Amino acid sequence: MSSRSLASTAPTGSIGKQLSVTWRGRLPRWLALTTATLLLLAIAVRLAWLGDDAYITLRSVENLVSGNGLRWNAAERVWINTHALWTLLLAGGRWLTGEVYFATIGISLLISTLATVLILRRATTGMALLAGTVVLASTRAFGEYSTSGLETPLTYLMLVLFFDTMQRRDLTERQRFARAVLLCAVTSCTRLDLGLLCVPAVLSTLRGVGVGAGLRLGLLASAPLLAWLVFAVIYFGFPLPVVASAKAFGGGIPAMEFVQQGLRYLQFAATDDPVLLATVATGITIGLLQAHTRWLAFGALLYLGYVVKVGGDFMAGRFCLPSFVIAIVILLQWLKQRGARSAAVVGLVALALLGCRGWPAWLAAPSSDTPPTIADIERNHGIVDERRLHYHALGLLASSRVIPQFGAMEAKVFPDGRATPWFLLNGAVGAAGYQMGTRGHVVDPILCDPLLARLPARDPKRWSIGHILRRIPEGYYESLATGENRLRHAGLRQYYDALRSLTRAPVFDRERLGYLVRMARGEFDAGLRAFLDTDYYIPPRVPMALAALPPTLPLGGYWFDEPRLCLVYDGGLSIGCGGQTHRAATLRLQALGAAFYQYRVRFLRDGPVVGEALGVPQPPPAALSQLQVLAGLCELLVTVPPGIEFDTLWIDMVQTPTTHLATGPAGIGAITFVP
Repeated sequence: MSSRSLASTAPTGSIGKQLSVTWRGRLPRWLALTTATLLLLAIAVRLAWLGDDAYITLRSVENLVSGNGLRWNAAERVWINTHALWTLLLAGGRWLTGEVYFATIGISLLISTLATVLILRRATTGMALLAGTVVLASTRAFGEYSTSGLETPLTYLMLVLFFDTMQRRDLTERQRFARAVLLCAVTSCTRLDLGLLCVPAVLSTLRGVGVGAGLRLGLLASAPLLAWLVFAVIYFGFPLPVVASAKAFGGGIPAMEFVQQGLRYLQFAATDDPVLLATVATGITIGLLQAHTRWLAFGALLYLGYVVKVGGDFMAGRFCLPSFVIAIVILLQWLKQRGARSAAVVGLVALALLGCRGWPAWLAAPSSDTPPTIADIERNHGIVDERRLHYHALGLLASSRVIPQFGAMEAKVFPDGRATPWFLLNGAVGAAGYQMGTRGHVVDPILCDPLLARLPARDPKRWSIGHILRRIPEGYYESLATGENRLRHAGLRQYYDALRSLTRAPVFDRERLGYLVRMARGEFDAGLRAFLDTDYYIPPRVPMALAALPPTLPLGGYWFDEPRLCLVYDGGLSIGCGGQTHRAATLRLQALGAAFYQYRVRFLRDGPVVGEALGVPQPPPAALSQLQVLAGLCELLVTVPPGIEFDTLWIDMVQTPTTHLATGPAGIGAITFVP
């Protein structure tokens, strides 16, 4: 039987074949579709990479597979991503293969290829297939996020399956509604906010089902999503991931600033990847004008509005791809009603728009994928071609590829081995966090820490999309290192007691379950608000007595190994001399991380400041490692202004150009007065 007769007799209920029209093309349909798919697969392989953010998920995958549970830092049950189904899929790949890099890229390529086949099968003529292939090949974001290690390939697949279900005409109203709800639920497990795209179309299928039957069927079909949310509440303590608090809930930044950033995100896409938004605009417009695709197109438009509202993303084009998938499928379905000329116009316009940006990256050698400069990123308000940023290190075909190994950083920092937890301050938590292994605990002031992610921006006037920096409260480092609640603010301390119970106590511990209910009722929110209203934006100066400082400690030690160190937070320290007045020529001061911080000492007498000086780092002992020199305890000399007497010392950490690279807090050890 010929391909022409096969297409014309295909059952209307099967995926992709419900478009029961005659294939028109010189090549057999299967051969043309296979050729187009292989071309797009070759492009995806050339661009294949893993992003740094993928390793945030892969760290959780390693902890899950190794028996620590579904958690990011091994000590805490924290849900740090929005893609539960994708995480479990990658965990399966890790369990089967024993590694994550090639397994993740392989799973991504397999799923994105399947999605590509289902998209292109809607083309019913050779010219329409050619046009669809050109559009997909010309859309930079589609090819780049066919891998990356993020959930985007699964998003492609789930949205195409959802679209196909909505277009089937062989289903009863109840069947269509139930399947639409089921696919919406599974798609939401792929990425939670995708439910917003699917809901309008799901609601449109409710007509004819009835409210009562719709509720019963809807609850049953929503079982995958409901089951995950119930699990999340019981296991993590919250239905939403911590990144929802860190990103979507404002961070103390005015809503209109997010909208402005979201519009910049679309503007960047329009110039950097013009085929992407051109396809989105065309497909949504066509979809809104057709009754059978109107609600799907409206959902895609609604999702695009949501992207603008939350400020877009720092990964150029990625958040536009769900709307793009719906748009390209609508466009290909529309072309079946038009002639070859319309399909040719679509393909030529895509090529013309692609030409505006020069040769696509997949036509150049992998060595051409050089990272953008910091100036480029800042000029584009933090929006960046993320693949270019990481391809040299994490690209599949990159000659300089270095595959991160789980626990490699711990082996490097502690070559003699370590049996206890260790801590690292780091906002770039992907590959770095992955390499810290199970014992390494990342203190992330941006996304993944259960307390810090619930705090607003440290400076609401200086922020970058997706990377909103939080201030670390007084006593938090000590709380992490000791396992005791050392937070200084009483209200925040009560809030953290509840939060720590939810994330660290046994899941079914009676006290934890009580905290779960009380936290859901908002009983501890007042304490959090009190901290934000008083100490957060105006950090307090922490008082302590000179006699409480430790004796001289070995140089090179880390803050988490030496509990006697006095950590210096943003408000600084006020060290009282017990009412005694001192004179000295020099202070010999032990301090942490002098490579990242500068220490300022102010001298007070009966209240007023009578002088100040900066600490000068002294040469470290030769036996110290590089990291000990950078982040460990070192020695400073502070020259006291001549002729002054003092009864109090104020010690502050001063920001330097390297402060953002600090791997831990500022802090001091012994202070010695030298006559």
